[in-house]
Amino acid sequence: MQRDARVSAAWAAVVVLLAVSAAGHAPAIAQQAIPASIKVGALFDTTGPTSDVGVDYSKGVLDHVRYINEVEGGIRGKVKIDLVWSDYGYRIPDALSLYRKYRDVDQVNAIVGWGTGDTEALKETISQDQIPYISASYSSHLNDPSKTPYNFYPVSSYSDQIRAVLKYLKDVAEQEGISKPKLVFLYPDHPYGRAPIPAGKAYAQELGFVVGADQIVALAALEARSQVAAVKAFGADFAWIGGTTNSASVIVRDARAAGLTTRFAVNVWGFDENMIKLIGKDADGVIATTPHVYYGEPAAGMNKIFDALRRFYNKQPEFTWGTTQTPFIASYIRGWLNVYLLKKGLETIVDNWATYSRLGGFSGPSVRSAIETLKNWDPDGLAPVVTLARDDHRPSTTTRIVTVRNGRITVVKQVTVERRKDWLGF
Repeated sequence: MQRDARVSAAWAAVVVLLAVSAAGHAPAIAQQAIPASIKVGALFDTTGPTSDVGVDYSKGVLDHVRYINEVEGGIRGKVKIDLVWSDYGYRIPDALSLYRKYRDVDQVNAIVGWGTGDTEALKETISQDQIPYISASYSSHLNDPSKTPYNFYPVSSYSDQIRAVLKYLKDVAEQEGISKPKLVFLYPDHPYGRAPIPAGKAYAQELGFVVGADQIVALAALEARSQVAAVKAFGADFAWIGGTTNSASVIVRDARAAGLTTRFAVNVWGFDENMIKLIGKDADGVIATTPHVYYGEPAAGMNKIFDALRRFYNKQPEFTWGTTQTPFIASYIRGWLNVYLLKKGLETIVDNWATYSRLGGFSGPSVRSAIETLKNWDPDGLAPVVTLARDDHRPSTTTRIVTVRNGRITVVKQVTVERRKDWLGF
């Protein structure tokens, strides 16, 4: 309670000081110099069960930090990001130990994190320690600031993504005259897999889907024949797949082999260019959600990414996006975006240093407050515009629906779901 009061008071002071400074009457209080660097921690899975998407995510984070430091000269050309990072192999105990090291030894000001299991396991500690944590987990359990005030991510949540694709599938069912479409959820029995299921089932019920029994498919699954048989026996019109690309590809492959006519919709981490590489023509017709552009897709922000490709890998961006030709899969963009969100918050602090220096400089509460000032921020077209508020950490509720046609990812539709109060944190 006392910590919350202090944070609220600090936030109120930020607002007042910004207003006073803008009016040209900033109070005469000693101002600290802008430090030359800020310490940031990062957790990656480059060897564990989510490394099929974790490797390129880590490269997106590392490349963006490197680009900021080496090409842009730091945040606003002034403050370098001193990044400490490690692979934790998707082991929650290792993530907790690594977090304690970052907090106690490295004394980081913010963390760029990874998985749902470890991020949710840390959320209370993060709040107590007041360390902003920008995760690759888009779990809705992390976007209610009354419970998780220091957790952030830059795109629509897992729950809003599943709502978007269900809304789309309902439209498809109506167009095809399916009055009571049947739906099955397949996912790993893990915090990441389970995170959006209650929201998905609740919305499916609202929309009039008939929901069959859940099918559990492990992240490391090599086959899913029994689960596919259950989906077939239920007569599912549609099925939603959690997991990451490897396990999602196994499900689709086995479903095609069994002759299922069920249409599969895959979550953001279960679908990327590698699915086409893994199962070839079987990927055609798969539907998926993405809250951002793909590597190489036309967007203003892709110019810096291409520049990084030239500088850091000595490669020219000559490839067709949405195919197996891409040098990096979609998770690279997710890593780049997470750093971008942090960068934008730090830029706000540097731009208003006269105010923020009196309130802790790059301290956790200051970084949190700065990120919460973002309104209708366009991340250069790499993702939908972001708005974050003190009482709502849902950055966006917009998701794109994509599919594979003739071996290439194609955008089908963009769907925005309501920003309902009862969906905050759910």
